[in-house]
Amino acid sequence: MGREGVIGVAKFQHVCENLMSEQQARLKQTSGEQFSSLLENGSIICIGMAYPESVIDAIDTKLANGTVDKNTWNIYAREYDALNKALNATAEEIVQRFGGVAIPPVTGTRVEKIEDYYGKTISHRVVAEHAGLGWRGKNELLVNPQFSCALRFASIVTSLPLPHGKKIDTSCGDCTACIDVCAILKVKSKLPNYRANCMQQITKLGLEKDVCGRCIKACYRQSKHAHQFRLR
Repeated sequence: MGREGVIGVAKFQHVCENLMSEQQARLKQTSGEQFSSLLENGSIICIGMAYPESVIDAIDTKLANGTVDKNTWNIYAREYDALNKALNATAEEIVQRFGGVAIPPVTGTRVEKIEDYYGKTISHRVVAEHAGLGWRGKNELLVNPQFSCALRFASIVTSLPLPHGKKIDTSCGDCTACIDVCAILKVKSKLPNYRANCMQQITKLGLEKDVCGRCIKACYRQSKHAHQFRLR
């Protein structure tokens, strides 16, 4: 497929305990009759695929007159869709070969209220955290030591006896790159539900998908230059 990415395994119980109640219910529904046994011995495989650097460059580009170049920004929106499809295909292939249940990547499906979205999937970021693939950044995304937060994720619930990763301590330090480019993140602690404000801001962009990526680009660039991560 020619894509770079990461893979890790989290303990099913640890993921379940750290999900929102709505997502716990979704995970229980997805797991079916195996839920109780999975709580004891189950795992969740997390696969992540990285955005190419050229796609990251397309985020929030400006025309010569200083206005937003949406045509270029939509390159990122399309890659968001392409990564989702690639992750779906990979997760299903793993399930066909080894069994389990695939949990597809989070998509930009539009909802009226952000709360309506919570129970539609589970947080792949939580899975990735407990699989040891990175830490939760100040933009609430998973920051990977190699690819920054320029990753999309899917997960596979499995009863296979697999070794589990361990959570990584937060390593953002004093970096505020993601906060500096986002008006919502700057006041996140003062908002009753910053996710709702974030969704409103993303919708207003009017891209082909409900995505933004400003904080991803900022984190990616800062990580590449300040920490010399291998990003490409």
